[in-house]
Amino acid sequence: MASLTNIRNGIGTNLGGITSLIVYSFVPDFIEPPTAVVGVASLVEYDASMQRGADRYEIPVFVYVSRVDAQDSQETLDGYLASTGSSSIKTNIESDVTLGGSADSTRVVEAKEVGVYNVNNVDYLGVEFTVEVIA
Repeated sequence: MASLTNIRNGIGTNLGGITSLIVYSFVPDFIEPPTAVVGVASLVEYDASMQRGADRYEIPVFVYVSRVDAQDSQETLDGYLASTGSSSIKTNIESDVTLGGSADSTRVVEAKEVGVYNVNNVDYLGVEFTVEVIA
């Protein structure tokens, strides 16, 4: 069984393909946008396959962009929300579905909660992606 730390690190490594994005494989104390934060598992389903074959994890990935210019921040977030392309969160996370050998499969299943997020008393435009990992 893979460790959650290795899974989070693998997601972070895959997101490193987006050169404009600062990526944290943990929840940091402060952020500098544009930032992706690989969060703490929101779901751990044990024994997803028979005989302890695999567990299923849902890992949130939060992406935050600056709100200095409303149009620019929305267009930047649009690029991250795209299902394909060089800045697509989905494309980059799924670029190595084994997460460097830590998982059997990885897929981004949804993007939700697009809106304003307050992090350390600063408002950012952001979105939460849900990443399903079988390991």
